[in-house]
Amino acid sequence: MKPAVPFLMLLTLCEALHAQPQWQVDSASVAFEITNAGLPVHGTFAGLEADVRFDPDDPAHSAILASVDASTVDAGIGLRNKHLRKRDYFYVNRYPRIRVESMHIEQAGADAYLGTFLLDVKGVQREVAVPFTFTSHDRNGRLSGTFTINRLDFGVGESSLILANDVTLSVILDVSRQDPR
Repeated sequence: MKPAVPFLMLLTLCEALHAQPQWQVDSASVAFEITNAGLPVHGTFAGLEADVRFDPDDPAHSAILASVDASTVDAGIGLRNKHLRKRDYFYVNRYPRIRVESMHIEQAGADAYLGTFLLDVKGVQREVAVPFTFTSHDRNGRLSGTFTINRLDFGVGESSLILANDVTLSVILDVSRQDPR
């Protein structure tokens, strides 16, 4: 392969991503649910930052990069929140953000997509499959997805008889389409 060919391929990929519609996040909800002592515990994260370049007609060339502020974990009880920020769970002093980056997105049905994302929690990176929907009207849209991970895969807490391993995460992003500059 000639030396210029990889450069041209990279340039073409960059142009394809740049050509994708860019969406500004107007509001976001990042929630989780886990079972503790047989009861569901609901919580949230805040401080979402995202770069959403998504074309529902060309999902393969779309890209989503997002993160939340790990220190905003809120499970409804102050002492629990403080404990979740410590080393055994989210270790927010060392790992201040939880990140996801799309690796591949494909159409899965009408307004339905399946994304393969690289999820980074506490410096541990794992691929996760995230089914999501994208609906839009005029220049506004909504991305909404729910997926389950095993918290132990990311070193969040230890094995426990009362705390479930599986955590279900739900993400909703209300977005508005940005004009190209």
